Amino acid sequence: MTKGFFRVFVTFSLLFTGFIMASSISGCSRKPKILKKGSRCRLGNKKAICAKGLKCYKGHCEDLSGNNPDCKYLKNAAQGITDADPQVILKKYKGKYVYDEAIIQSASNEAARIYNWFAKGLPQKHCKHHIMCSLPLLGIGEGWFWTRAAMNATGSIPSQWGAVKPSKNAVRLVSVEEFKMENMGDDPKMFPAIKIKQMRRHRVGCKAKVKFRVKEKFAGFVTFHFWANTGCQYVPPEKGKKESKPEWKCTGQKQLNHPYYTYTVYLQPYDQQTLKQFQGKKKGKKAKTFLTGNPGTYIVDVWAYNPINEKLFAQHKQFDAKELEEIEQYPDFKFCPKYSNQPFQDGCGCVGLVKDKITITVDPDPFFMPSPSENPECKGDEQKK
Repeated sequence: MTKGFFRVFVTFSLLFTGFIMASSISGCSRKPKILKKGSRCRLGNKKAICAKGLKCYKGHCEDLSGNNPDCKYLKNAAQGITDADPQVILKKYKGKYVYDEAIIQSASNEAARIYNWFAKGLPQKHCKHHIMCSLPLLGIGEGWFWTRAAMNATGSIPSQWGAVKPSKNAVRLVSVEEFKMENMGDDPKMFPAIKIKQMRRHRVGCKAKVKFRVKEKFAGFVTFHFWANTGCQYVPPEKGKKESKPEWKCTGQKQLNHPYYTYTVYLQPYDQQTLKQFQGKKKGKKAKTFLTGNPGTYIVDVWAYNPINEKLFAQHKQFDAKELEEIEQYPDFKFCPKYSNQPFQDGCGCVGLVKDKITITVDPDPFFMPSPSENPECKGDEQKK
């Protein structure tokens, strides 16, 4: 009995040991579960790992390589905006447009912050989110900066993420309401800062009140141009004829492009919430008209700085004493004052300019993005960095 029991015991022990070893060997060879993109994951879990090319990021398997259209565009655009020089972008508007440096600096800093996220890796869904929800918030009021910088860096319009290409035909001039000589003041809340700067030598200029219409959402620059009379000759009054008056006979006209005779504004569309905030800051009868790229009709004061310039305007002729004595008898005949050492007396008002003629040139941004407040993709904070 003892020997039989011993044999059974030994046999059972060998079988049990074999089973344990087999189980152990089987357990060691079991492959971990491979998780797909978007699957829940846990760092350090050997039983379930993210598929090749994916990493566990905030509890989900994500592609952090940046090798996808969304992340490539965001990274290149953010770097381009960070490195962009606003003065280079606006070189064609030098002396014509003054931008808000604080807004531009803020946009550049935020773009740098977005770019730095890629050092740790950014999931594709986050890249898509930031294209639609973060980039449109860069430089509100000066949207030309990030859109033109991004276009220069990427060479493409992000239409797959909702970008809209504005039309040159979105803005048209309706009418010239006023055209007269006026004095420029020093208050930037009432007068364009660029014109105050230009007219530091004198404050006598020509002001046109212009009505224009934005028929669809638009982002870009609109430049208003005064025109000059050309081929002008002075014709004195005929002696002996009471009805004869001094006059200018001109043969042509030309559009003026010098900063003195143009006024450039930047327009971009706003969502209703932002629009109310901006309009609230512009209340008051003396405040300038708040111009936007939203559809509507607007009226803007367009100023020309018009110093004495006989080379450009024959009508700026400096009459001699005898001629002055003659033409001063005709109060309706407009002429420039004599050159003077008094800088505030050397302006010619509207003399030499074509009366009631203003035209515009339109320079759209490469694109604009819908406001995040109007984009369902931007609701909530679950995808924000």
